[in-house]
Amino acid sequence: MEPLLVILLVIYSTVFVVGFTGNLLMVLVTFHSKNLRSICNMLICACCFCDMLLFTDIIAFFISMFIPISQEMCFYINIPADFGAFASNACVLAVGIDRLIAVASPGRYKMLELERVKYFTLLMAFPVIYALALLVVGFGQRDPTKTVPCLLPNSLGHAYDLFALTSFVINLFVPPIYVYVYFRIKKVRSSSVKAVFKSLLVTVCLVVCGWMTTDLIGALSVTIPMDPKLANMIQLYCGTFIFTSSAFNAVVYYKLSRDYRSAMRNMLGVANETQALKSTTYKEQTDAQRSTANRVSTNTNMINTDMNV
Repeated sequence: MEPLLVILLVIYSTVFVVGFTGNLLMVLVTFHSKNLRSICNMLICACCFCDMLLFTDIIAFFISMFIPISQEMCFYINIPADFGAFASNACVLAVGIDRLIAVASPGRYKMLELERVKYFTLLMAFPVIYALALLVVGFGQRDPTKTVPCLLPNSLGHAYDLFALTSFVINLFVPPIYVYVYFRIKKVRSSSVKAVFKSLLVTVCLVVCGWMTTDLIGALSVTIPMDPKLANMIQLYCGTFIFTSSAFNAVVYYKLSRDYRSAMRNMLGVANETQALKSTTYKEQTDAQRSTANRVSTNTNMINTDMNV
């Protein structure tokens, strides 16, 4: 076993424990708590579920270190992980679009909440279709004669090159959307939105430092002429950025969101879940703005219970 692969195995094993457990906790707490049933919370849950699937890639890698696995078998074993990686990457964009609509047009967002099933399905359509399309491409790249360390890049063959390039393009749209939402929220003079500032900042940093770093290095590895073995090793190590950025979802939301923190503590039996306020950050800001302008206040309860995350 190559020393670089041994080091990678140690890193991935450590990250797996934190990442899989944390994302599983995020999924369970979303369904457990009635206060986390808004569209954005469900989108965050979908992202965490995809991240949880992504971490099964580490299990396949661990097995391949001791049992020779063909590239074709690696593809089949890694279907859940590959789907999770593809969909999770696009999910971040879906959450950003949802937040953009919420801050740019609260009234319209309220109407979308009334059709939440259709709206949620529409937002998740692109991540699912995008993931399935890449899996179809990867299916055509199977090679039963080649033995590989079973990680996402190797499971897809040349289809990974397509993923690296398209993922990079997708994530070019993510930071501007989140920055716009951040500055729209920043105009509100309320201490209740400080958690939003922090969580959005962390989200953007995770996206940029995680997916964008991986996508950039992955794109360079397939466009700059270099030894194929070196390019493959670079791609394998690039996964550490994705796994690390996906591993701390639960930690970020627990530290920065009152709703998630109380829901997690309640589910784990640490303390009783405090009743989340029905009037939320965006309700406070929109009601205040409308009151100042002597306009009729509109109830936007449903808009953003989740915007403390």
